[in-house]
Amino acid sequence: MFQFLDRRPASLRRRLGLAALFAAIALPVAAQAQEKFPTKPIHVVVPFPPGGINDTVARPILKKMGELMNIGFVIDNRPGASGTIGTASVARADPDGYTLLLGAASTMAVVPHMMKSVPYSSSRDFAPIGGLASVPSVMISGRPEKYPDFAAVLADLKKRPGEATYGSAGPGTSHHTQMSFLNLELGTSMLHVPYKGSGPAMADLLGGQIDFLMDPLPTTITQVGSGKIVPIAITSAKRSALLPNVPTFIELGVKGFEVSTWFGLFAPVKTPPAVLAALTDALSAALADPAIVQAMASRGMDPLTKNPAEMARYVADENMLWKGVIEKTRIGLD
Repeated sequence: MFQFLDRRPASLRRRLGLAALFAAIALPVAAQAQEKFPTKPIHVVVPFPPGGINDTVARPILKKMGELMNIGFVIDNRPGASGTIGTASVARADPDGYTLLLGAASTMAVVPHMMKSVPYSSSRDFAPIGGLASVPSVMISGRPEKYPDFAAVLADLKKRPGEATYGSAGPGTSHHTQMSFLNLELGTSMLHVPYKGSGPAMADLLGGQIDFLMDPLPTTITQVGSGKIVPIAITSAKRSALLPNVPTFIELGVKGFEVSTWFGLFAPVKTPPAVLAALTDALSAALADPAIVQAMASRGMDPLTKNPAEMARYVADENMLWKGVIEKTRIGLD
């Protein structure tokens, strides 16, 4: 039997042995250091201009998540091409948890079916972290004397097919797609008048240049107090506590017409499970914070409390809904 004899000096052997021991101890410590998350600020891409409802939804929740994770969250607005530019940039980002996406109904479920080519897939390229918020819309008119309620609206739409108009913040926005869906459900033919933003659309509604606007509840609330608009119906399943006298479309007989502008937090698809879990835990805790709950309720927003699996199913269902609507209404952007 061959036996190896180490002829190196004993002092050298001891030093080498200690070095090997320290190396063995250091390996798991180094691995733990690499696995620690987060260690630097997390960037959240918002694929729309600053100052809109996207920022309103994201900022307080991300601020709370930052407090819980003891790290900064940085909002990175990257608008363009109906939100597809910023969304695609996250799909291509390193899957390390430091670049996330504020995904919205439009970018994740609507616009992909309105364009011939979109540089991402909402199902294949992203890992859901969880839901953030759901915001219903309100059909409003600037002519209280002509359209005091839904019955008056429906009678006029039937009497003057193809003459009534509705505004939007642009093609593909919730104002546009939700009213197109309503046209489909009612069998009516209101005409779409696109604007460069919701502000000009609201101005023309108040000025009487257009008849209707399907407006997100938070901005509707600011106008209701002026007495210049009349809220006709809301798109949520239940009435809003902020507008308790405004009926839902479902109450009014438009069965199944429940739509919202929703938001969720997403990461690139190959992000490590442990990183996703840490982000999901922080998001869940933020949405449960009483201050966040109160702030959202005061603005007409509902927490979209869905875990990653539930959020994935929700996005899939929304894609099925809007794909069908867009095919039937032919409101493509190309």
